[in-house]
Amino acid sequence: MVFKITGKKKVIVIVLFLFVLPSQIFSMTFQNKKKDTVINIFSKDSTIKTLTNKEVAGTKKSTSTKNWITTSPLPRDSANNIAVKLLSESDVYKDAWSGAAVFVYEQFTYANLPDTIKIPLINKGQRFQLTWYGNLNFKYGMRWGRMHKGLDLYLQTGDSVVSTFDGIVRYARFNSGGFGNCVVVRHTNGLETVYGHLSKIMVTENQYVQGGETVGLGGTTGNSTGPHLHFETRYKDFTIDPEMYYDFKTGALLSDTLVLNKSKLSAERYPSSSVKSKRSRRSRYTSKGRSTKKVSNQTSKKNTKTAVRKKASTNTKKPTKK
Repeated sequence: MVFKITGKKKVIVIVLFLFVLPSQIFSMTFQNKKKDTVINIFSKDSTIKTLTNKEVAGTKKSTSTKNWITTSPLPRDSANNIAVKLLSESDVYKDAWSGAAVFVYEQFTYANLPDTIKIPLINKGQRFQLTWYGNLNFKYGMRWGRMHKGLDLYLQTGDSVVSTFDGIVRYARFNSGGFGNCVVVRHTNGLETVYGHLSKIMVTENQYVQGGETVGLGGTTGNSTGPHLHFETRYKDFTIDPEMYYDFKTGALLSDTLVLNKSKLSAERYPSSSVKSKRSRRSRYTSKGRSTKKVSNQTSKKNTKTAVRKKASTNTKKPTKK
């Protein structure tokens, strides 16, 4: 069967070939160039799943797998009463409690740590829930020549991020050190968890939250190349690998009590960038002080020399003419 194209139909076909099809081909190739990658740790490290721009932006959520239920918050009065009671009575919240910084245990050194640390993760009636959408981007440990002190958990912009255990929000603001929109929760068991790169913070400082309660929405703020949750677990600012207490394959705690050996904790607590900045500030101030001192010494020496010259010139008698 042969179709003859005549008149208006011929014009339409020419327009399609000249304008519509080239633009479609261009947009497809442009979208294919801009892709983010997510590595599934539990299949093969070499297996890479590509996400389009729209999926990375959070307009599609078909790749997120959530098989857990977010905990509903307590009534405001009840939550406030619990927070006031804990802050005033519990030793966990009396030491180094501040909403001004992510790291607050500077007075507690590595030497202060006991050889063995026992932490009861959950007591009766308490809740536990890890933010989990089916993939782990990066584990805890060395990465790109430096220590990665948390987990990079896969999510998309707008996905719920929840508190891991019951506790009180200590820090909830934008962090210029790299975490972006960041929430830190100090839990009743003495641990602190850090939630970085959020698109939106949903809690306030000194607010009581339960395990599984929303603290923010996932995003890519701060030092981030794409949507994910940077999640850290800390004891006195010393980081702990979350896989020491959580099994990602089963989605359950390994034990109700976490037993830590001091040797398992790194003596270096803070990000290398913040340590470098502290050192550079110190060196800048000291060098400035030394340079000022040198300048003042040089000027004083010059002044002394000029004074001696003046004195010598005044004391020297002019020869009398005969």
